[in-house]
Amino acid sequence: MHFDELLQIVNGFGPYQKLRLFLICLVGIVCAFHAMNMVFVGAKPDYQCKIGAMNLSESDGFVNTSFTQWMNFLRAKGDGCEMYNPTQAYNMIANGTLAIRGSEVTGDSNLPLETCTEWEYSEDVYGPTIVSDFDLVCSQAWLRSTSKTFYFLGRLLGAVIFGQLSDIFGRKPMFFFGLLFLLIAGCVAAVAPSMAVFIPFYILQGAAQTGLFLVAYTMCTELVAPKYRLMAGFMIQSFYSVGYMTLSLMAYFIRHWRYIEVAITVPVALFAAYWWCLPESVRWLLSKNKIEEARVIMKKVAKTNKVVLTDNMMENLTDKKDQPEVPEDRKYTFLDLLRPFPMFLLSINVWFNWLINAMVYYGLSLGTDNLGGDPYINFCIAGAVEIPAYVLCVIFLNRLGRRWPLCGTMLAGGISCIISGFIPNDMVAVKVTFAMLGKFGITASYGIIYLMAAEVFPTVVRNAGMGVSSMCARIGGMLAPQMLELKQVWGPLPLILFGGLSILAGGLALLLPETAGKPLPQTIEDCLNNRSKKVTKDLETTEKINLQEKL
Repeated sequence: MHFDELLQIVNGFGPYQKLRLFLICLVGIVCAFHAMNMVFVGAKPDYQCKIGAMNLSESDGFVNTSFTQWMNFLRAKGDGCEMYNPTQAYNMIANGTLAIRGSEVTGDSNLPLETCTEWEYSEDVYGPTIVSDFDLVCSQAWLRSTSKTFYFLGRLLGAVIFGQLSDIFGRKPMFFFGLLFLLIAGCVAAVAPSMAVFIPFYILQGAAQTGLFLVAYTMCTELVAPKYRLMAGFMIQSFYSVGYMTLSLMAYFIRHWRYIEVAITVPVALFAAYWWCLPESVRWLLSKNKIEEARVIMKKVAKTNKVVLTDNMMENLTDKKDQPEVPEDRKYTFLDLLRPFPMFLLSINVWFNWLINAMVYYGLSLGTDNLGGDPYINFCIAGAVEIPAYVLCVIFLNRLGRRWPLCGTMLAGGISCIISGFIPNDMVAVKVTFAMLGKFGITASYGIIYLMAAEVFPTVVRNAGMGVSSMCARIGGMLAPQMLELKQVWGPLPLILFGGLSILAGGLALLLPETAGKPLPQTIEDCLNNRSKKVTKDLETTEKINLQEKL
């Protein structure tokens, strides 16, 4: 009996699945903590050059001049990275070359500037961050955005490594390895004495977080019957959004970046208790021909769901579906995603959409402090808008299809981003509103393209296609922090670029085939059928070339 048929008999979404789905989804909250913590851990507080103490009363040149006025004078021409040389300025005032009365300065003020070596950081909005602890300003400012880019490099590695290892060793072992890995990396990052220690373990933190979420997502979708997979997938992403919002509350009350790291990492240890209640994926067991272990778990499922399951029902248990035969002598590789030309265009279109969705999603998530107003509230709202986006996806995707909702959400999100970029900074509420509308749109489109890609690529190259898609998403995430730095060139530029690229990708999405309600394509030919005569001709040409290669 096919596993999906047996799952329907024992109730594909019964009490057994609901409890374990809820438990796995809780991990999504912790994953969100670690995915977004750089917003507060790496926040950039206001700063200015630090000026050493000096006794101004020793010189007659300082009449009614306070030390605060003296510091303001030295910093007057600086940008937080340079200031007037205090010693030279003091000597010129002392010998009469310059005269300072209160805040007024007269005389030859052609003083040389010097580079600051120490800084004072404001704690009005943020507490200590890695920026203030490790002086990531001025000449070292590049390390702040680079550390975020390295984090997404870790996420890329985590997606590739955990994805492969979970197929080899199973979902459950890699789930708990991810928890242990995240616990260690997070704790070491929290006590890092320098960026040289912090960055490597922050990369590992990114790898562990992404790997853990990937395995958890897979476990959720493999736990339930096929018709509940869409809901299960969006359910764990909704819990991810809850973690997103909770992080802003934690950061608001904790403030210190090291304590934030500890607060989001230590709870990971609590999930060790899952070892006794989470089963291995039955689908994975069947794929590895571990039939007896699969039967034991299915008996527990039936017992919990109060269904009688006989041995006859589990005869010839398999997870292999009846599929059209694919020629055994035909070896498919990554290159088949790029040929014929229509397949090349389809693949590039899907991958471009993944890259733009990830880049805009993380750009808006990491850039909430650039919108003005309270960054904690902005971040919380950015997480809150994700939940209705996921709910609408669950309700309407099967009714409206995939292509038009993908295009519509990207266009709406992109236009909102562009409008937000042009709104003056003093209109904070309006600016934030349109930015959050952009976040709503891109969140929905990200969920849609994730599902659509799995339905577009044919079975013979689906894993390869999804693997490249995931890689493109990580590249998009790596680009997001660098895009945000373009605000130094022009304040609205990041939002305008995010919006413009979203509109472009949304328009290209209309060229993708509709996949809702259609069987998954098995071969390249299945993927490209029902197209123009030119495509058919290209396919015939490709088949002739393949035949010649065989001969």
